Amino acid sequence: MDYKRAISVRHSCRSYLPDTIDSSIVKKLQASITDYNLLSGLNIQLILNNGDAFGNFSKSYGMFSGVNNYIAMIGRANGIHEKEKIGYYGEKLVLEATEYGLGTCWVAGTFDKTACSCILGPREEIYCVISIGYPAAKKSFKDKLINSVMHTKKKPVEDFFDTRGNVPDWFLEGIKAVQSAPSALNKQPVKFAYTDESSDALPSVRAWITSNSSGVEQIDLGIAKLHFELGASDVEWEWED
Repeated sequence: MDYKRAISVRHSCRSYLPDTIDSSIVKKLQASITDYNLLSGLNIQLILNNGDAFGNFSKSYGMFSGVNNYIAMIGRANGIHEKEKIGYYGEKLVLEATEYGLGTCWVAGTFDKTACSCILGPREEIYCVISIGYPAAKKSFKDKLINSVMHTKKKPVEDFFDTRGNVPDWFLEGIKAVQSAPSALNKQPVKFAYTDESSDALPSVRAWITSNSSGVEQIDLGIAKLHFELGASDVEWEWED
């Protein structure tokens, strides 16, 4: 799986073809979901051939068309690190889907939770969903407009880290990957810091959110941390406060 390539070509897709996702791709996605649920304690579910969650115009504001499949990102209500893990593992599925030739889009508010056909366990909630499917051959006007706006709002690399002095190349590669990470309204409310402790300890990187106004910034943080990990290579995050 070439995650770095997927980062470079991924873009938010809001218009889909009615074609059923190939069974071999579904099998691979289901296998990844099973693994990530075991690793994270989440309850991620792939919902196929049911677009009811996007059928309510008042919920989706007409921003999506042809959505018949989505990944429901489900976790414990108020679970510790739950949103961060949803961002991390959800984005990993997004990048895998990209490599399989599918389009995706993170959706936090513009869908109908009550119409989702997933199954919730005790004290679980749907934090967000990821629409998924074959991209429409021709982008809608809204798709083009939104992607154009998002591209022009891209932050410079320097805005993503708060470290004085020189930083190693692998850290900068991680930050460049963060620059391409999706986030709510493309605000990218994340920052990273590099610390070279000493010759006796491994260097460390800390990540945090810079604002918490919409309630989904922790999801954005999880997405950004995955991108950093893939860009920097040979690094691994610990789930800490």
